[in-house]
Amino acid sequence: MKLLLSFPSHLHGMPHTAEVILETGAKINIDRANVNAVCGELIIDVPDEKVEEVARRFEARGVVVKRLLSPISWNEERCIHCGACISVCPKGVFSFDENWRIRVEASKCVRCDVCVKACPLNAIELA
Repeated sequence: MKLLLSFPSHLHGMPHTAEVILETGAKINIDRANVNAVCGELIIDVPDEKVEEVARRFEARGVVVKRLLSPISWNEERCIHCGACISVCPKGVFSFDENWRIRVEASKCVRCDVCVKACPLNAIELA
């Protein structure tokens, strides 16, 4: 499961992610990271059996944790299946099915927001 971690500025400079990995033994994959002087944000992929423990450990450190059951919201009724999202997505979330209609594999999404900006009909939103 993917988790969105939001680190307030006062938590910068501490190896929270490394500590949680060592404490839990979870094999965490960092899908996306954005850190600046004001805040830090990570999207991590955690094995299902470790999600609750990992989330608890981050929350105990003051990190805001959001479970991303579906990182994006796709409005199929609004979609015209033009493929703009396919051409820009770096993770292969979107593809055409055998009928040339968009297929979405939301579990691959890292919330980079590129597809949202590329969609001409605003059929994609970050969840």
